[in-house]
Amino acid sequence: MNRTPNICAGPFGGLYNFYIEREWLMGLVGRAVWGIDTSVLYASMGPIGEVRSGGTIIDAPCGGGVAFRALRPDQDVRYLAADISEKMLVRARARAKLRSLNQVEVVDADMTALPFADGQADLFLSYSGLHMVHDPARAIEEIGRCLKPGGAVIGTTFLAEGGGRGQRMFKLGSFRGHPLPPEREQVISWLREAGILEPTIGPEIGFAVFSGRKSTG
Repeated sequence: MNRTPNICAGPFGGLYNFYIEREWLMGLVGRAVWGIDTSVLYASMGPIGEVRSGGTIIDAPCGGGVAFRALRPDQDVRYLAADISEKMLVRARARAKLRSLNQVEVVDADMTALPFADGQADLFLSYSGLHMVHDPARAIEEIGRCLKPGGAVIGTTFLAEGGGRGQRMFKLGSFRGHPLPPEREQVISWLREAGILEPTIGPEIGFAVFSGRKSTG
């Protein structure tokens, strides 16, 4: 298993965990450091609260649980929050407890080799994960495998087509073993190959939401 160093799980992680929970602050950091619009991340979370009773949501990588903000305490779903970093899982457990989200199950898992059954998820969330792994195509293949026919995927990723600030940051990170972000058309192609119908990706430069629905055929 090729474990990529995760800056969000290191000493920087506490600060990251603080500002990602504050949309206005995350917006300032995104523009100042990366030159991106992070509002698309929070705006994409609406479908989480719309999953029907008895449904299953898989969130990989869950990080510290940023998507929990869209989950209701009384929502009758199974929520599988998976991450490869134990430090991030500790934060996710704490956030679920703080929000009284007893339906959240935290799972130690690699998003390129998930321990979930085929066709398990009604909704698959993958926020800011593809640019963190060396084989994003495999990660998307796993998303397709885990989705039920007709199930939806929503995620975000940094993109290779980003502005100068973002590209410089990822170039510096690559010297420490971090992967470079995928290209926009690569993400669309991988989603199609994973059985996702009519995949879409936002027009934003450098950081965008992707989505789609698994074929029922």
